[in-house]
Amino acid sequence: MQFNYKDVGHLFAAFLVFISFLVFIGLPVISLFSPVSDLNAIDQIGDFGEGFALLFEIILLVIQIVMVVFLFVLVPFLWYRLVNKYSLKEIFRSIQLKKEQLDMSFLWGVITAIIALGFVLIIGVILSVSGVADENASNIKDLELLFSLPTILILITFQPIAEEIFFRGFLLDKLQKPLGKNPAIIVTSLLFGIAHISMGNVIPAIIISVVALVLGYMVVKTKSLMTGIIAHVIFNIISFLLYLIGKQILSQGLIL
Repeated sequence: MQFNYKDVGHLFAAFLVFISFLVFIGLPVISLFSPVSDLNAIDQIGDFGEGFALLFEIILLVIQIVMVVFLFVLVPFLWYRLVNKYSLKEIFRSIQLKKEQLDMSFLWGVITAIIALGFVLIIGVILSVSGVADENASNIKDLELLFSLPTILILITFQPIAEEIFFRGFLLDKLQKPLGKNPAIIVTSLLFGIAHISMGNVIPAIIISVVALVLGYMVVKTKSLMTGIIAHVIFNIISFLLYLIGKQILSQGLIL
């Protein structure tokens, strides 16, 4: 079923998608044109005691998870239900989330992650030669201002599932029809990068957009969203571990 602006359910679904874009696309863009708050002030929370600091972090984690699940997972599912009238099975088919050939999806996911890490390495070398400081190409330090390392590990293994459902599942599905496969991959990759603008720093977003191109291409090529999910999680974990052990090979330490 096509979108009908006269249908209240359709308008509600469109409003929710707009909210998703506003939160995860609009706010990062706004951060480019407005002063970035001094998040180091969050360190002062520790002055209230370790218990309070832990509670504060747990609350932030819960808020983050709830937002991600609602805006990246429930909103697309509501669109498919309210606008397209799809069953759950049809929704999974549309976003290419399937349990068949999981072994091949895992294999392609590993290969995709390796290719993505290779691109990041090449870009990192180019940035270093260009005189760009490594810390400007990293977004992990920004996450450390809000979360402890164990909490970051939880986020980088859980959040990719929701992000893939929204970007390489829902958006890619909806944009392929009017734009075609390659333009849809490019657009969703750019949006994915914009969503990762870190504290007004656009460099991580550019690098992540390139990685997203690899993820999008492989999802379309393998016709399986699981490829993107597995690659995304593996990329994050490897990048995070390299960041922790101080390897210079990926000193920019990107988290998708």
